[in-house]
Amino acid sequence: MSRKGKKSSSRTEKRVPEKTAGSGPAAADIPEDRNRQSSLFPRVSRLPVELSFLSLLLLWTFLVACFPLRNMDIWWHLRTGQLILERGTVPYFDWFTFIDYDRPWIDLHWGFQILVTWLYRWGGVDLLVLTKSCCLALTIGVAWYASGRSLPACWKALCWVLPVVCLSGRSVVRPEMLSLLYLAVWMYVISRLPTHPRLIYLIPLVTLLWVNSHALFVLGLVVSGLFVTDFVIRILAQGRFGIDPPDDSLSVIMLVRAGVLTVIACFLNPYFEQGVLFPLTLYEKFSVDQAFYSVRVGEFQRPLDFIRQNGLGNLFLLSQVLLAILTFCSFIPLLKSRRVNPFRILLFIAFTHLALKASRNTAIFALISGMVLCDNLSDWLRMTVTRPTRGQKETGTRRSLRLFDESLLKNGSSAVVLLFLLLSVITGYWHAWGGEGKVLGLGEQEAWYAHAASKFAGQPGMPDRAFVSNNGQAAVYIFHNGPERKVFFDGRLEVNSKETFQLYEQFKQQMSFNSSGWAYLLEDKEGHLPAIILDSRYSRNEINGLLNNPQWRLVFADETAAVFLDQKTADRLKLTVVDPTPLISPPGMKILKSK
Repeated sequence: MSRKGKKSSSRTEKRVPEKTAGSGPAAADIPEDRNRQSSLFPRVSRLPVELSFLSLLLLWTFLVACFPLRNMDIWWHLRTGQLILERGTVPYFDWFTFIDYDRPWIDLHWGFQILVTWLYRWGGVDLLVLTKSCCLALTIGVAWYASGRSLPACWKALCWVLPVVCLSGRSVVRPEMLSLLYLAVWMYVISRLPTHPRLIYLIPLVTLLWVNSHALFVLGLVVSGLFVTDFVIRILAQGRFGIDPPDDSLSVIMLVRAGVLTVIACFLNPYFEQGVLFPLTLYEKFSVDQAFYSVRVGEFQRPLDFIRQNGLGNLFLLSQVLLAILTFCSFIPLLKSRRVNPFRILLFIAFTHLALKASRNTAIFALISGMVLCDNLSDWLRMTVTRPTRGQKETGTRRSLRLFDESLLKNGSSAVVLLFLLLSVITGYWHAWGGEGKVLGLGEQEAWYAHAASKFAGQPGMPDRAFVSNNGQAAVYIFHNGPERKVFFDGRLEVNSKETFQLYEQFKQQMSFNSSGWAYLLEDKEGHLPAIILDSRYSRNEINGLLNNPQWRLVFADETAAVFLDQKTADRLKLTVVDPTPLISPPGMKILKSK
């Protein structure tokens, strides 16, 4: 070949370099050859198959999340939403307790609270459950299109099984359900930036909604920070180390503009800079104060501690461990082929760190891991399942994968798995495997909330203060009686101090030991004592202690809770001792034993 021919060949190679995975931050890192794409995954025939698998996945997701209401916090959220609509203002100081009444309350949940209040007015608890299930299904739907764009639908559906299991374990009517949706939308926008760069201006809008719904808006800022870090790494790498340069469609000016607008959006909340800094308060509780809260609040417990105590018998925890292993392993073949995507690596590290800190972060870890897993497999598949060019020999591995991809076996096998999962939920076996007493249905969990006890304690003439245990039932009391009647302590850890929590536990312990000295510390200025409301499942020792204490009288009892009044107040109201038999075997005790 002449020197001229060699130069021409060299120039041709420079004009059409071989791209590597990692040029973009999300799914579309390896440029797609349109001819190969159409021969491998024909778009016309692929669309109905994809919609079929997506529909099966979303239906199963909806059903696993559709179980009777059982989270406690929803009741103080509902009462707060009602008061915000009545008063036309958000709270700035505590509305519901009589000991921490002067503490500031940064209620970034106010948007969520108004939403659930409207839903509750229109359709009650049933509509709350249905909305929660739809929200989770919508989150998975958005995440589906945000990741694994070249992954066959049957494979992608299977990849999302473990994340959905993890997410369903914390599928409750809480602000977290909106945070998961916002996070999925955030990731979807990032995944589309290489082809639609102007979508980046949706990020400030999502931030505005998020910061006025939940304190976890900080997760969006974390993802954006990792995206910018990825952008800088790609510039510095200059195509070395298997890292492609950043996509040309997104300019630094656009990043700066979107970043400034996002920061401004963070401050557009009723609490301004206090709202922006509030996530640090929550992070402190499961980092600096981890030792204190993890043994008292289940969702603050670290997964590793739970495994040491109980093993991997829990379906949701086992799914989280398997998902972490699969996602970690999905990086290996790409790294071996020098296909480095800094953004995905940073995402996985950051959200794994959060998951290891507290079990309450399981859901966000599962969502991010699901998308990273799909993207990694999509890249690996594009590298492996390709038709050989003319004159190129096809290896056995590539031929096997290609033939499998072109066969009906993969679609049929995946469909059988999804249909089996659907059937297991409908027949009730799925929730039996979960071991938490959940069933497919609407309404409230049987005998879960102390509605009757709270209404009884809110009658005219009853004390205007209450000591409620467990603290979750305090939310039910607040819903029926607040803010005119107040509680000693409730589940709002962003309001109640650590010292109040310790004092609350000391009172409970003294009740259990049939001690009398604690009561005088709860007297008001007139010497009146609060009503004592004790949950029949979690406060059995306290109930036994007060039953044997002559200074207190049991004036109400059902299978959910007991109400005690001091003898003086009970005599004034002419309330006699009631039969404690309903407290002996509450329905919820079976659920507690299964845990």
